[in-house]
Parts: sequence; C-alpha cells; structure tokens
Amino acid sequence: MDTPPQPPSLRHHLEWIILNLLTAWVELLSPERAAACGRALGGWLWRRGLRRKVVDRNLELAFGDQMNAEELEALSLACYRNMTSHIFEFLKLASWPPELLDQLIELEGVEALQAGIDEGQGVVIAGAHFGHWELLSAGISHLVYPVAAYAGKQTNELVDHRINQIRTRFGMKAISKSPRSNREMLQIIKDQGVLGLLGDLNVPHQFLFVDFFGLKAAAGPGLGRFVVKAKCPLFYIWITREGPAKHKGHIRRLDYELTGDTVADTARIAQLYFDQLEEKIRLHPDHYFWFNRRFKTRPPEEAQQGVRLYEKMD
Repeated sequence: MDTPPQPPSLRHHLEWIILNLLTAWVELLSPERAAACGRALGGWLWRRGLRRKVVDRNLELAFGDQMNAEELEALSLACYRNMTSHIFEFLKLASWPPELLDQLIELEGVEALQAGIDEGQGVVIAGAHFGHWELLSAGISHLVYPVAAYAGKQTNELVDHRINQIRTRFGMKAISKSPRSNREMLQIIKDQGVLGLLGDLNVPHQFLFVDFFGLKAAAGPGLGRFVVKAKCPLFYIWITREGPAKHKGHIRRLDYELTGDTVADTARIAQLYFDQLEEKIRLHPDHYFWFNRRFKTRPPEEAQQGVRLYEKMD
C-alpha cells in the first residue's frame, strides 16, 4: 500500500520558493552567463567546504596514486565548478525553447540508437551522474525518442514536482521510486520504448560488487536484471562539455552475451557498465559526481575487519 502524501512542511515550502526564484532569475540570463554564474557559485561552495571532505576523499581513492596534492586540489575545485554550472544550466532549461535544444547539445551515435529501437525489443540506455546528464536525457528525448527514465524521488515533493516539470518539457517521462516502479519500467521495454537508468551511485542494500578504480564498489543489480529479462539492446550514454554552454552527447551500443545464469549475467552486465563509466571518468575526471560516498558500502570481508574508507567523515 502506498504511503499517503504528507502535507509540505514550512521548510519544504521555503525550498520550493527559493528554487522558483532562482529559476526565474536564471531565465533572464543567457546560457553562457548561467553557466558562468554556476561556476562562480561552485568556487564559493568549494572554499566554504560544503561536502569537501567527501569529494577530496573520493578523488584520493580514485587518483591518489596518479596525482599529487596540488593536482588533486585543482581537480576538486573543477568538480565543484562543473557541477554547479550544470545546476544553473538545468534551471535554464525551464524556459529554453525545445526547438532550440540543438544549440545546447550535439548528439553522436543517433543512428545506432535508432537502429536498436527499430529492432522492436525495447531499449535500455544506461547513463551516469556524469557531465550534464539532465541535458543528455532531454536531448535524446527531444531529438531522437522519448525516454522513460527512473529518477530518484526528492524528499521535498514540491521540489521533486518542479524538477520533473522541467524534465518533461522535452518529452522525457520520469518514473519515480514507488512499489510500482519496477513494473512500470518493464512495461516500457514491453511496449518497445526506451528505458533510461542511472546506476552509478553507492547502494546500501540489495547490491552486488563491481571493480571500480581498483576498489570493490556496491552497485544495484537493476540494470543487469532488466537487460537479462528483456534480452534487449543496451546502450551506454555520456555527455561532455565542449564549451561554456555547449555539450556533446555520446551514444554507444554495448555488446553482451547471456549464458542462462541470471546471477552471473547480471553481474557481468553491471561490470560492463562500470568499465565504461571508469573509462569516461579517467578522460574527464571533473565531470563526475564525486559528492556521493561512492565506496562507503564495503564487501563482507572488509566490513568484518572494520574497514571504513570515510572514517573521518562519519
């Protein structure tokens, strides 16, 4: 049984008002100016130390054997500037004409995706919290085919609704977390549609482990399970910044083989996905969302030994 919605609190109302005021202000800016303001905010948040220990620890775990302290610090700052510029650019989408979306994003690999769709089995596109992932979803939805994407639900339902309003302007359908979400996602594939999934963040429950930057990382089995069950084309998508307010989306089909062992096949597809993600992060390390405690969940043998990679942050 679904939990009945709770009346918004005063805090949630205030957050919603602030979001709408900020969106209205960004509407007055050019995309380039919005991105620049976002970068400035990122520099300020970095100096203030918001989530800084987590970001710096993640970068140390991923690149500490390749970069010195000065390089890691510069990368940390670049991560903040990139992420906050994406936030402002996303708010700009609230007023940006859909017919002008190709001024903000160029897509490559469209022909391969369209061919996959034409096979009539449904398609799974696997993205990540990398680059301006919201713009990438909007671009594929508007310029190629409407994407039904699983989106984590915000605690503030007013804010969650406003964010989804922006997403749906470009044809995307947001599937929020609920007891029905798995059935909804499977139905998208059965209806020969395009299902979008982002499965890169740390998972505290019902996980499997993959190799990621030389460490074991907990990952959700959902992506692999959907692909194994549907036996449909699988694509990896990512987006890179090409200019102050210009991005390039990339679409690549991933080949996989199924052995009939559901558990092993699910794990193999998860690893295939994370191999793609790590490859892209190494090329553009400032594009990734390092604000998540990505390596917090440890394998049982490490947990039994008391291994805590974020000791100073707990």
